[in-house]
Amino acid sequence: MKKKILFGVGLVLIITISYLYIYQQKSNKEEIKNDYCLTTKEKNRLQEGDIIFRHGFGIISDIIVKYAESDYPISHCGIIIKDSFGKLFVIHTVSNTLADIDGMQKDKLNVFVKGSHKNSIIVARYNYENNTQPQKIAKQANYYLSKRIPFDNNFDCTDSSAFFCTEFIYMVFKNAIGVNLYESVNEKEKNCMSFSPFLDTTKFTIVLNHFPSQTTPL
Repeated sequence: MKKKILFGVGLVLIITISYLYIYQQKSNKEEIKNDYCLTTKEKNRLQEGDIIFRHGFGIISDIIVKYAESDYPISHCGIIIKDSFGKLFVIHTVSNTLADIDGMQKDKLNVFVKGSHKNSIIVARYNYENNTQPQKIAKQANYYLSKRIPFDNNFDCTDSSAFFCTEFIYMVFKNAIGVNLYESVNEKEKNCMSFSPFLDTTKFTIVLNHFPSQTTPL
């Protein structure tokens, strides 16, 4: 009897691992072939301090899309910055299961977008009080990048020693300009993995929205 149980458990594990491997390989091939990008006109609309969202490739991204609280099927986010030459980059955080470096990352905008399913990019801009606040957001994002904050695999927003993507955004705004993006969320419903507070149109302006039938006019 025990042998049958062990055989059954082993068979389930083999099937599960095989499925995950095939799923990930398929996602990897889709990402390599992906030619998704923003137009020059769209790039010119972006500013430091903007938050960029996407639906990334892979089973983890698909799981997040399924369970994260959002009006859009998105799985990841980061903060847009500019270098001294005006080139656009995205600072974000991912697990070392998805990247060579664990935690804080700085990718060229084109690279970040290429890692997205087509028509899944959204860019939101906080309704800043003055022109210095976006610079403070970018500076704080760069600070966390320099500190090499690891990825928070426990998804614990009460521990600031490691960040997951939405926690990173939350901490940047809180420490850079004193804004708690979750402040208006009912404590019982509060979910630090939710993208909704960052897409609240009473606080943010949607700069770009590539989702079908919901694209912000240029």
